[in-house]
Amino acid sequence: MSKLKMYKTGTTIAKEGEPAKKLFVLIEGTIGIYKSNSLITEFNKEGEIIGEMSLILKKPRTAEIRAVTDVQVLEVEGELDEIVKQYPDLSKKLIYSLADRLTKATERI
Repeated sequence: MSKLKMYKTGTTIAKEGEPAKKLFVLIEGTIGIYKSNSLITEFNKEGEIIGEMSLILKKPRTAEIRAVTDVQVLEVEGELDEIVKQYPDLSKKLIYSLADRLTKATERI
């Protein structure tokens, strides 16, 4: 199940430590990932997928997801298998997103 949601600047979208039941697709705005209230990274490109790692690994969220500006996201809720079946295009985008992040992470080493 998916729904379009709006979050105002500074609003917490997902809390660190909570179970992951959904991922987010950025439609508009800037989202920050925070660990111990420190900004780790930001996402501001339309279509970027956020919050997928905890959903995939079935582990609690390792960081807070917060609106840096007013944000519009598509919230996609469900188990990974359900999401893959229901949204095949999103599945491809998810694979590319993970590959891109892995590439960037290994370039920093």
